Amino acid sequence: MPKDDQGRSSDGRRERHPAGQPPSAARAGSPPPAGRDDVIGVFRRAAGGYGFVHPLTAAAGSREGDVHVAQSACLDAVNGDTVRVRLSRGRDFRRPGPSGEIVEVITRAKTRFVGSFFVAANSGWVQIDGTSFPRPVSVGDPGAKSVREDDKVVVEVVRFPTHLRDGEGVIIEVLGKAGEPGVDTRSIIHEFGLPGPFSDEVLDAARAEAANFTEQVPADRRDLTARTIITIDPIDARDFDDAISLERLERDHWLLGVHIADVAHFVPEGAPVDQEALARGTSVYLPDRVIPMLPEIVSNNLASLQPGRVRYARTCWIEFTADGIPVHTDVERTAIRSCRRFTYEEVDQFLADPGTPEVEMTGEVRTLLGQMRDLSRILRRRRKNRGALELDMPEVKVDLDRDGRVAGAHVVANTESHQIIEE
Repeated sequence: MPKDDQGRSSDGRRERHPAGQPPSAARAGSPPPAGRDDVIGVFRRAAGGYGFVHPLTAAAGSREGDVHVAQSACLDAVNGDTVRVRLSRGRDFRRPGPSGEIVEVITRAKTRFVGSFFVAANSGWVQIDGTSFPRPVSVGDPGAKSVREDDKVVVEVVRFPTHLRDGEGVIIEVLGKAGEPGVDTRSIIHEFGLPGPFSDEVLDAARAEAANFTEQVPADRRDLTARTIITIDPIDARDFDDAISLERLERDHWLLGVHIADVAHFVPEGAPVDQEALARGTSVYLPDRVIPMLPEIVSNNLASLQPGRVRYARTCWIEFTADGIPVHTDVERTAIRSCRRFTYEEVDQFLADPGTPEVEMTGEVRTLLGQMRDLSRILRRRRKNRGALELDMPEVKVDLDRDGRVAGAHVVANTESHQIIEE
């Protein structure tokens, strides 16, 4: 089959080829025959140029563990590629684990990458972000796509580089000047393949769930709308997915209620919203935006425990003795109505000075906050008496200005309000 100068067959497919040989040196579509010393695995490149293959299948009699691959033996593999590595028969006593060379790239993890554009010798080049690529990728005409020096770009790689040969690619999108507001965020979105907007099908399904929802308490849920229930979240929280209640029982026992938004009620199994959530896996929180797992009509409305609104929940009841020993638990489907949304700062202010006029609340809520503090201290003391290790790991949050530029950073203090929720 005829080949072009990029090592591709005439039908556009990439050829697999032995390590140490250019594409033209291998017969089309004929990687080295599989041997007893071959391992199939996923490749990861280190900053030093060498890499490791995490085995998915083991060679006959092979030693366990990741396979070390020297930089000169990595072929044109990049992070995440599924490869076939041939184990070395000799043993390097400087390394306890196996070593080998990649003889075939079986599956590419991806072909689009984010990098920085630069010009050298009147030709355009892109240095791919991260450690995946040992050399830059040539993109030809520097005037294409109106790209400028130091722009962040998305590149479709058509020939992957090795430690001896540059790669080739095509600029698909110009993201903007490195360091400009929003460019880093867009780079992260492209680099990790984060999802874009929801499809009309998914949004229509979510809207249908919203249209069918009423704030009447159904017969199959326990009505807790008259209970004193509150949420405590960061000041910039976009949704409220858990709430707390607490009351005293006979014999000075405590009954703690942890009320978790019943998201599953609005996401029928196998429905478009469910399939999309499965594909996304999680919500991604970036400094200037959230890429949600669920449409916001669900996550920020139907399944958000907003104050004064009837919302469906899964409630976990935990009964403690006066000394903080758990004696009984139960889980049930409920309907709740949060009576107050607190920030951590508001709770800290109240705990420091319960008479402060800046924090207005009912007597029931004041009693609840005091009881939550008392129980959390009992539980914390009990943990410490059992030898618990306190690791106060500071959390740092980035501060952005109105233009989305980084204006600074601050440490989120682990105050008593945080400790109440943690306990």
